[in-house]
Amino acid sequence: MTQLTFTGFDIGLVEPGDDIVDRLLSETAENQPLEDGDIVVITSKVVSLAEERTVEADAVEVSDRDRRVAALTGIDPTEVAVIYDESEVLGAIPVAEVGEELLLEHAADPETARAALDQTASLLVTERNGRLCTNAGVDWSNSPEGMMTLLPADADRSARAIREEIEAATGTEVAVVIADSELMGAGTLDLAVGCSGIDAVDSDFGGRDLFDHPKLGGVDLIADEVTAGSALLFGQTDQRTPVVVVRGLEYDEGEGTPNTGGLLRRGIRKTIALTTKLKARERF
Repeated sequence: MTQLTFTGFDIGLVEPGDDIVDRLLSETAENQPLEDGDIVVITSKVVSLAEERTVEADAVEVSDRDRRVAALTGIDPTEVAVIYDESEVLGAIPVAEVGEELLLEHAADPETARAALDQTASLLVTERNGRLCTNAGVDWSNSPEGMMTLLPADADRSARAIREEIEAATGTEVAVVIADSELMGAGTLDLAVGCSGIDAVDSDFGGRDLFDHPKLGGVDLIADEVTAGSALLFGQTDQRTPVVVVRGLEYDEGEGTPNTGGLLRRGIRKTIALTTKLKARERF
């Protein structure tokens, strides 16, 4: 019987510049020492804090463009400025307008949820380092007062540095995945934004199914699947479990997350074109 385990670790409140690998190794040594083949999944927030990827809101220069976008979307103009500095903005999603009813239905505290919607009426769809994300990963939550946290400058490089530090300290060969939450429909899903020591994609495209039919699927986003499973322990608010160790999964070694931004952008354009033709055929 194959067994796959996910174990969460509280490494304490991380401040800018903290050594998260030292904290991780202290916590795992006491509770569950790392083994060869383990996958260490870490939230991007604590990696960013350790790398001091923060911005003081008061130090941000806001342009007329940022104010116009802020007025249209309801996003804080200083946040808009940082988002444009960090990424290419492709569009906007009116979250409060299209998802309010469903989001409030699932709210733990309707009053707090209402306040959160008022603060985040819209999200910007952005492309950063070849990946699509919302608001370029810029985040006020769980950040020092008056500061925004940015995604790691190069999450693949960060994952590699953490993996190499773990191996140097313990002699253990592990994989490292850095996770960040993204909007999916009316909720969020944690996905891999950086990885090292694991092939992010397990490809079996072109195989055949149980009835010998050619199968379109077979390209499994392993790093994303591991990250999504880990998110059940991360939580999204005050759980303080930013590290999960996954044990028992067989995987191929590899480096980096796939560059999907250009592919998705082309796909969106072609999907819109095909949908337009489809609707025309329906009418005529």
